[in-house]
Parts: sequence; structure tokens; C-alpha cells
Amino acid sequence: MRRQLLWIVALLVVVTAVKTQAEEAIQPADPALGREVDFYRDVYPILEAKCLACHNAAVKEGDLILESVEALLKGGASGEAVIPGKPDESYVYLVASRRDEPVMPPLPNKVQAKPLTSREVGILKLWIEQGAKAGERPEVAGSLNWQPVPESFKAVYSLALSGDRRFVAAGRGNRIFVYDLAAGSEIGRLTDPALLPIQRDGKPLYGPGVAQRDFVHSLAFSPDGKLLASGGYRTIRLWERQMPQAVSQWKLEGAAKSVAVNKDGTWAGTVLESGKVQLWNLVNGQSGPALEVGEAVIDALAFAPDGETVLTGSNDGTIRTWKIADGQAVAIMKTPQPIASLAVRPADPPVVIAGHGDNVIRLWAWPTLATIEAEAEPPKPIREIGGLGKPAISLKVLDAGNEVLSASQDGTVRIWNLDNGSQAFSQNLGAPVTGAAVSSDGQWIAGSAENNMARTWTRNNQQKAQVTGNPDLARNVQFLTDEFAVAQAQFKSSETAVTETEKDITQREESVKKAKEQKEAADKALVEAEKKLTEEQTKAKDAETKLAEKPDDAGLKKAKEDADKAVTTASDARDKAKDAVASAERGIRLSEESVTSTKQKLEQQQAAKQAAEVRQKDIEQQLNAAKETSGKSPVPVRAVALTANSQILATAGDDKAIQLWDAETGLALDRFNQEGDVVTRLEFFENGSLFSVAKDGTCTVWDVQPSYQLVATLGPAADNPLDVSASPIVDRVLALAFSPDGTKLVSGGGDPSRSGEVLLWDLASRNVAREFKEAHSDTVFDIEFSRDGKHIVTGAADKFVKVFSVETGEFVRAYEGHTNHVLGVAFQADGSSLASAGADNAIKIWNTETGEQRRTINNYGKQVTSIDFIGVTDKLISSGGDKTVRYHQASNGSNYRNFGGCEDFVYQAVSTGDEQVVVAAGEDGVVRVWNGTNAQNIVTFAAPAPPEVAGNP
Repeated sequence: MRRQLLWIVALLVVVTAVKTQAEEAIQPADPALGREVDFYRDVYPILEAKCLACHNAAVKEGDLILESVEALLKGGASGEAVIPGKPDESYVYLVASRRDEPVMPPLPNKVQAKPLTSREVGILKLWIEQGAKAGERPEVAGSLNWQPVPESFKAVYSLALSGDRRFVAAGRGNRIFVYDLAAGSEIGRLTDPALLPIQRDGKPLYGPGVAQRDFVHSLAFSPDGKLLASGGYRTIRLWERQMPQAVSQWKLEGAAKSVAVNKDGTWAGTVLESGKVQLWNLVNGQSGPALEVGEAVIDALAFAPDGETVLTGSNDGTIRTWKIADGQAVAIMKTPQPIASLAVRPADPPVVIAGHGDNVIRLWAWPTLATIEAEAEPPKPIREIGGLGKPAISLKVLDAGNEVLSASQDGTVRIWNLDNGSQAFSQNLGAPVTGAAVSSDGQWIAGSAENNMARTWTRNNQQKAQVTGNPDLARNVQFLTDEFAVAQAQFKSSETAVTETEKDITQREESVKKAKEQKEAADKALVEAEKKLTEEQTKAKDAETKLAEKPDDAGLKKAKEDADKAVTTASDARDKAKDAVASAERGIRLSEESVTSTKQKLEQQQAAKQAAEVRQKDIEQQLNAAKETSGKSPVPVRAVALTANSQILATAGDDKAIQLWDAETGLALDRFNQEGDVVTRLEFFENGSLFSVAKDGTCTVWDVQPSYQLVATLGPAADNPLDVSASPIVDRVLALAFSPDGTKLVSGGGDPSRSGEVLLWDLASRNVAREFKEAHSDTVFDIEFSRDGKHIVTGAADKFVKVFSVETGEFVRAYEGHTNHVLGVAFQADGSSLASAGADNAIKIWNTETGEQRRTINNYGKQVTSIDFIGVTDKLISSGGDKTVRYHQASNGSNYRNFGGCEDFVYQAVSTGDEQVVVAAGEDGVVRVWNGTNAQNIVTFAAPAPPEVAGNP
């Protein structure tokens, strides 16, 4: 007992001591500044250290915010916090100097804030005495001491997939890696040229391949894939896709019917319709010698392996060799049949391969005679290869040297063994072949034909892709198909809403009917009650009269009392009847008002249904028209080419366009036009450049290597993009999204624990078009446009999901239910549902219109870091801190497919709308690409090794 008493006494002593300390006023000391007090320089650091933890935009205890002069002057629940010139009447000064209750900061407190010192109180008092001026906000740039991000940093914090599913951008540290899924390789690391001149201690602070100073926390491709936006500290950079460009171009003196390019891509030869050959130096674009053979017509051309000799084949069956340097004839050989195509097998000496007019491919010894002797015995071929139905229009020797690829007008593309004449590969295109190509390893073959298509195969005769038509038109068909599906869903939803509201009106009208019946009954009951009351009142009056005549009569007294009680009972019954009538009248009024409001709602829904029906029919008409146009787009394909690594297919046809495709999947890549006539020949050089020749003799070398270049920096002034001090962006840009039409960009971020920032950017002017004021009270982590571009949805650290109007900036609705940060948000295509992902390990599905939760999915073991609807379906792709990427069905919450292999926290996952491709990345630095239909890995892009270990085994 004694010990307990001593403990209580000790506790009281401590409490008293603390209370005394808390209540002791702090005397202001002269700060001796020798100048006016500056808020940002002198006062703000005091508030930041000892007050802002509990008085910021996110927490704001007592509704008091101390982050700015404006907020201080506004005050909180206790009124004005600062009265300029009057510190002794200013709430903040009184509680901070502990002159008034409640003293601030209180002791003890959960953030370990300490009381102001005498000097700090003196600064606060002097600032108020001098008028509590705001002063100038300090330049941010001057206070930032930028440090380079180590190249060894590997975690991928941001990821984006282009709409055509070709490019993946990944942010590692302050670098942006861009990968070409069609080529299965990295195409480059983006560089901000403004960073290259910056030095520290005489050395570059940033080298090539650095996109920005800060971590790349957000990335987004524009809908057409031509722009890539990246978010950093107070900046957004826009990178533009560089489309295929003509590097050099020249015009032949006539139309070309055949073309050949030497092995290293330095020389090209064109066979003109006139029968003459023109050589061109592809290095400098200068014309070389012209080759002519008199009356005969040259139809075929091939370069020798020595790089110094070119062969020609003529319609008179002669094969000639010429010096490239000066065009001098070297040797001639006469064969028995016209020559339609030529190739050279590397050997010592080389072997000539000729496709003859009699449909036979013949191998000939290298010509050595300068002239043809009339009496000489005709040369005999080394080997004859038969089997073609028509002449081979082109021949190409495979790199291994023992096989040749032939393309014939009999519709076949074949590979022949030159040692024994056997056929190693054969495919029939069903129409005269116009071109054929083979990869450097001989494992991939491509062919085109006059029946409007081209195909690719593997060496084992397995067809991989068939391409035809204008893919831009096909994309439009797919877009309209998706739009039609959305329109159908929206019409069905509006139809369901009308049906349900009609049922609701019927029920409400029944309620009116019942209310009127109740009113009628109540009226009758009131009449009876009033009649009863009148009767009882008459009886009471009679009893009173009788009692007055005989006041001492006990029986009359009793009768009078009973009569009075009966009057009271009848009166109460009458009052209840009146209340019942009033209640019934009120019921009728409310029911009729309900019917009226519901009918108004029905009118709105019927108008929405009608609009949805009109839109559905309009899109259906557009879709049918687009299908018809696309169906008419296929034209004969005149030329085909394969890159050396077999990943890119190029075709050209009668529509005068050159089209690049993914050789394996047939995915359309780039499309561009060559000036002049139809392109009749395509050839990829070893460096990846594309050479094209048009029928009118226009020759072009194209740079088709994809790349992105910086074109704008949003936030800082255009003339000083590295100075972020004037940027309207307050902190890091954590979320980016392009509008569906590509004209706007929305960014999300904010000052952690203080504000959630949402800015709408006009991409034409590259300025802020709208700020969504006080969108969130904490950092915005994700943002997305609705499919129609009318709304945006945001998710933030304040645990809220919110929807805003893009046109007006007005807040539409909040969705509350997450118990931790909201890390991802998404609109369903038809706008009926929202999905959100949270740090509470949950996915939530919301009714967009009502804000109600439709479903919670709880099968993640850690934070759910990203979420998105897949195409126009109700399927979801998500990623989590538990190293998983998952597909879910929003309608029932089922987890129908997982994608494995990630070794650490996954930050982002994306899927194509058809579920064909899934891409994800995270803390382990590896960008993984899966087949979305079976979860099999397609390709992985690992983080590059640090410079000091790069290249080591």
C-alpha cells in the first residue's frame, strides 16, 4: 500500500511539473536580425519544425493550417490566427509563447515537438509587429543540390506500353529505357540534351542516356504512340517518336524492273526497262557506271562475293561479269536459255546460279572468257534443278552458301540444296510470287504475291504470319468494334435503368393508391370520432344539468364523472383520427412527390436511353462503313523484305505505301509512303536501313530504326527547362495520363501529407489548362481518363478515390472504403464501374454512378500497386508487392490467371486490350513480357549490369 501511494505521489509530482512547464510563458528575446523578418526565411522554418506536423492541409487540427501566410491570416476554429501589428491579440503568438491555453505545442505530444525558444518567440512576435508580411517565396532551384543517380540503380518505378503494343518504356532511376517488342530488344535510352553540359568538379554530372535529374516516377504513351510523357520533380518531359525518314534519295533515268544490293550494302544495281544497268554507290549516293550489252536486254543482276564484280544475265542467255569500279566487261558466257534471275554461290571460284526461261535453275562455272568463240563447245551446267512451273523471278543464296531461295511465278517460294538439288522448303502462295526474302540464318522465309498478301514461315514450313491490306484501316475497324461494344453495353445499361425505374414508379403509384385508401378510411374514422365526441359531449352536458338540479345526488355525481371521462376518451379518439388523416395526407403528398421525382428521373433515363440508342446505331453505321473500306484496301503486294534477324517484315504494294510488320505475329508497325510510283523492290541492309526502289526509278534509303527525342518540358519556363522554381507542379509527378483524343495530359502528385495535386495540361500550348483545386488532401498516386474523355478518376494517399469533370473541373463523387493509400484506379470502358487498388492489399469495384462498393477482392498478400481494366471488358490486370501479376474478373472477383517469375515487389503491370501481351516490372529491375492467354514468358529485359562489371562473365 505504501509503495502504491509513493507511486501515485511521484506521478502527481511529474504531472504537476509537466503542467507547470507547459503553462510557463516564454519571454520573447530580441532576435537581432538587423533587418525585417522574412516569413519564408525566418518564420516558416520554426513552424515547420514545431507546428506543421499537426497543422497542415492534410491534418489541420482545429481547422488551423500554418503552411502559408494566407492560411495564418484565415485562421481556424478559434478564429484569426494572426492579426497583423498586434501580437498580443494574435492566437498563434499567444499559444506558442504559452501565454494562453491551449499552449502549443502541448507537452507531451506524439511527434516529440518541443516548445519554441525565447529567440523563436521573439522572431514570431517581431514578424507580427511588422505587419505579418508574406515576403517572396524562395527560388527552389537555388535550394536544390542535385546528385547523380547511380547507374547501378535497377528498380523499375514506372512502366508504359504503347497502344499499338510495340513499345515498352521503363523508368530505372533517372533513366528511361525503351524496348521494341517486335524486335525483342532495347532501342535506346532517352537523353535530355540540356543535362549533358552540366559539370561538377570539372566532370560531367550526367552522361548520355539520362532522361531527367530525378527518379522517373511516371510514364505514359499518347493513344497514337507518338508521344511519351515522363514525370520527374516539378517537371514533365514530352518525348516524340521519330518516324521512318528518307536518309538519301535519287532518281534513275528510267523505270526499274530488277534490283540487286551487294552484301555490305555499299552498292546497288538497278536493271532498267530499257535493258541497261545503272550502278549506285549507296555510301555517298553517287551514280556509278552504266552497263549495256547492245541489242540484248539485261533482265537479271547479281553482285559477286569479292565486292568488286557484278554479273548480268540477258534474254539471249548470256552471263557477263563487270568491274564495279569502271563498268568494264571482264568475261562472258553463253547459256542455252534466257536468264530471268541470278545469284552467286560463294566459292573459289564462285558459282553462278541462274533462273532460266525454261523454268530450270542451273549452276554454272564462273565465266572466264573475254569473248565467245563461235566454234567453241557450249558450256555445260554444273547442276540442273527442275520442278518449277514457271521461271524463278528472283534467287537469293543463303548465308551458309549451300542453299538458294527461289521465288517463282508459279506461286511458290522454295529453298533448294545446291549440292544435290533437293528441295528443303516449299510454300505456295496461290498466285504469282512478286518477291521473297530470307533471314541471315535461313530459318525465316517471307514471300509476297499478286493476291494481295504476304506471308512468313519458319524453316520447318510452319506459317507464322499472313498480312494484307491497310493496317490503319484495320485499326479503325477494331477501334469502332470496341466502341460499338461499349455503346451496346451503355444502351443495355440505360435500358435496364429505364425498366427498373418503370417498376419503381408502379410500386410508388401503388403506394399513392394505398395512401389514398388510408386517407379515405381515416376520413371515415374521423367523422365517426367527431360524431361520437358530439354524442358524449351532449351526454356530459345533460349530466351536468341534472347534477346542478340535485348537487348532492351521489348517483348524478357518478354519472357526471363517467360522462366527462367519456368526453375525454372521445376527444382523444377524435384527435388520433385527425392525426391519422394528417398522416394519410402527408403520405399521399410524399408518395405523389416521389412518383413525380421518379417520373422526372425516368424522363432523364429515357432521354439517356434514346441517346445511347442513337449513338449505338451511329457507331454501327461507322463500323460497317469502316469494314467496307478496310475490306477494299488489300492490293497486290509487289515487294517484301526481312531484317537479318528475321524480326521485322517490310512490304510494299500498289497503294504506294511501305508497311513494316512484326514478322512473327503480323502486328502492324510503321507505315509510310515513298514519293513517286509503286515500290517494286525492298531490301534491308545489315545495319537495319531499308532500301526501296519504285517503278518510276525513285530510289530511297530509309532510316526505320525507332527512336524518341525530347520535344518539350512542361512546368519550367521554355527558355530555361532546368529551373523548376517557377513550375506550377509542387513536387514529384507520380501519375500521368493522356486524354483519349491525345490533346490533353493530366498529371497527379502533390506535397506529401499536405496536398494532392491534379493538373490538366493543354498539349498544343503546353500550359496548364486547369487545376483541380483541393482534389485530395494527400499525394495523388494514380489517375486515368474515362474512355469518352469527360471525366478523370484519381486515387491518393488520403485513401479516397474521386471523380472529376474534365470540362468544368468540378468534383463529381468520392468513393470511400480503402483503409490505406489508394495506389491504382481505372475506369471500365462503358463507365459503369471503377476499380481501385490499395496499400490495404485490396481491390475494390465501385458503382460509378452511386459510389457504392460492388465487390472487394482480397487475395493479395501485400499492397496492390496497380490496376487497369483490360480493353472494353470487365476483366482486370493488377500487380502487387507479393511478387505477383494477376488477371481478375470484376463481375465475380475470380482470379483466373497469374503471371509468375517476378523476384521482388512489382510496381506496375499492363495488358493489351486483347489479353495477348502482359508486361510488368518492379524492384528486381527486370521487365517481363508474357503471353497473356497462357502466362508463358515471351521475353525479359534485365537491368543493365553496372559499368564496372559490364561485360564480365
